[in-house]
Amino acid sequence: MNIINVPEKEIEDFIPDDFGGKRVAKTACVVRYGGFGDMIQTASIFPRLKEQGYRVCLNVTERGLDISKSDPNIDELLLQKTDQIPANRLTEYWEKVSPCFDKFVQLSESIEGNLLIIGPRFEKLNGETVRVPADPRFFELNKEEVHKICNKNYMEETHDRAEVPYEFSPKFFPTKKEIKWAKETRRRMKTKHVIMWSLSGSSVHKVYPWTDQVISRILLKRDDISFVTVGDELCQLLELGWEKEKRVITKSGKWSMRKTLAFLDVCDIVIGPETGVLNAASTLDCRKIVMLSHSSKENLSKHWNNTATLEPDYYPGFCYPCHKMHYGFQTCNRDEETGGAMCAANIKPETIVSDILGNLK
Repeated sequence: MNIINVPEKEIEDFIPDDFGGKRVAKTACVVRYGGFGDMIQTASIFPRLKEQGYRVCLNVTERGLDISKSDPNIDELLLQKTDQIPANRLTEYWEKVSPCFDKFVQLSESIEGNLLIIGPRFEKLNGETVRVPADPRFFELNKEEVHKICNKNYMEETHDRAEVPYEFSPKFFPTKKEIKWAKETRRRMKTKHVIMWSLSGSSVHKVYPWTDQVISRILLKRDDISFVTVGDELCQLLELGWEKEKRVITKSGKWSMRKTLAFLDVCDIVIGPETGVLNAASTLDCRKIVMLSHSSKENLSKHWNNTATLEPDYYPGFCYPCHKMHYGFQTCNRDEETGGAMCAANIKPETIVSDILGNLK
């Protein structure tokens, strides 16, 4: 796979050769920045573009490179450094890039900012951290109005923007070495069944506050089940207390995202909120249990197989699904008992326990 590094220069000074020049072969450029889940969803359109006769170039940052570098449906990568192009000048940048390609698919913020309304946040701008105000719709529209605008499936939206058919294949491609590692790691776990629990997503509502209760109940009821908990280094706080339990294998901040995704293929069940890990598992045969927060079933899991999609029970001030990107509890309703998001706290742990026991015989 050819990797082209975007040079650091003023946007006005870019020339076609900075992006590899005008392609001779029919080529589509797909632009997607964002989290791991965004990259997995984007991978679904690459085989469809190949079927239309395009070579595929993916314009990403370093984070996207890590996930996408082994995808056999990508021919080349156009690599930017994170925040290399100021957010307020990305449109100008894309106008410089697009003439080099026969097709230009701009998916950056195609879900967030479109089907998920962005709240107030902090971003890097010209090397400084600045507060970015919310999309006006965040506060101006009521719940019903937002739902009418945003209740569309994320995969369908991605395929529509790329003008490709609804044949969905969001997938991570582990290397042979990673596949071997996953199998060997699984063999060292002595229990009959292994459950992966993805602890947290990118927003405050993407944490399930009853995780410990579910794990405890399963361990007490069954001695043939182990859990592997995964996430970033901050998720290590959610793993405290399990250090001495041999059947809870804590890997937050220890496994890379690639190792985590490679291990999905050897799990019996994958559980978690709306995270990139759950997106990567969506087409696998293993059982999925996903706890929704800002997304509806229509948005996220409509096309997933073998999945229990859990939505919160009614609570006072019922705000689910809000279809909003919350970056703190200043805008997200908080549950007093658990300290978690109200929507997440109102998904009953009994429902998850029952599903696990019902699917692992």
